[in-house]
Amino acid sequence: MYFSEIVNEIGNGSWKLNEKDSLIYEISCLPINVSFYLNKTAIRITGREEFEIQLTDFSNFSFKSVEKKDESGEKVLYTSLIYNKTVLYEAKDERMASLKELINKLSEHFTDNETCSPKYQVESLIDEYDLNESPAFNFNLYKLLLIYKTRLDVAVNNDFLKPKSKILAFLEEGSGKVVGNLGSTAKKSFGRLLSGGLSGVISVGVDIAKAAGSRVVKSFATDFVGAKNFILLTDKNVIISKNEETNEYDFDDAFEMFTAKEDDTLAGVVDIYDDCNNLILDNVAQTGWNLFRNQLRKIRKEAEHNLLENSSSDEETDEFEIATQKITKLKKMLDAGLISQEDFDSKKAEILSNI
Repeated sequence: MYFSEIVNEIGNGSWKLNEKDSLIYEISCLPINVSFYLNKTAIRITGREEFEIQLTDFSNFSFKSVEKKDESGEKVLYTSLIYNKTVLYEAKDERMASLKELINKLSEHFTDNETCSPKYQVESLIDEYDLNESPAFNFNLYKLLLIYKTRLDVAVNNDFLKPKSKILAFLEEGSGKVVGNLGSTAKKSFGRLLSGGLSGVISVGVDIAKAAGSRVVKSFATDFVGAKNFILLTDKNVIISKNEETNEYDFDDAFEMFTAKEDDTLAGVVDIYDDCNNLILDNVAQTGWNLFRNQLRKIRKEAEHNLLENSSSDEETDEFEIATQKITKLKKMLDAGLISQEDFDSKKAEILSNI
């Protein structure tokens, strides 16, 4: 199993994807905190210093229960958390139940230090999807390959994510932040918006893709690790994963179709709409949209430049061929004695000057 599948099975923890220290995922269950980094796994126990372990070392944790007298003199069952024969923590047995369950799951699922790691998943999927990417930590790339693997599988299987693609920009729904000084009415409205769930917030269909001439595929996968909608810009096309549908657009369609409107209740946040004013992505970070738009604009300019260069090259070729034909005819006229050498030289120079 890949790392994302393992943590999904464990059902505890949250994605961090902190580019500063390459933190990928974190699980907290008092008194223990497990941090999965790109190249290491770290354990913090309440009252103790953090220490590193291998993924397979979860099997080295154990529990031992003994009866002890509590403050009132009654016998109570106490359980100790032990790692490599060292007691790390002790508490009443009933307080250790959830920790026991977590350690058992970690031990059961993390069976190999390499193939169970997040780095292995990213490197494997770069190779499997034939992406033009480096496995070095990159926030957008890691988020896509770890959290949105199931959706990318749909894109790959339907030839939306092209071979040798490079990820240029990634817009994720809900990436904007609620401003701290919002009024109470705005905060309540935003709270109601989130409580309705993503499916309630985004209900518009993606039949607009058909009108734009793009291809649409319906995915019936119900086990998406990442539940948010997103727009992915590669150097070959634009891909939208929305609810359970995946869409592909060319650059011109995407540039003309998608626009951003500032969110009245959020700072540095925009909502993305199509050309029919349908909401596509809600609560997107302004910085992400700026990057997406700038990259898309750059691609279109490069395409226009290449088109002009090719057109100019074709025109030059045509002019050269026309001039060659004219001079060839003049030479035949000269050889036939129809014009003088002086006439030939003068007319030849005139033709060449116009190229």
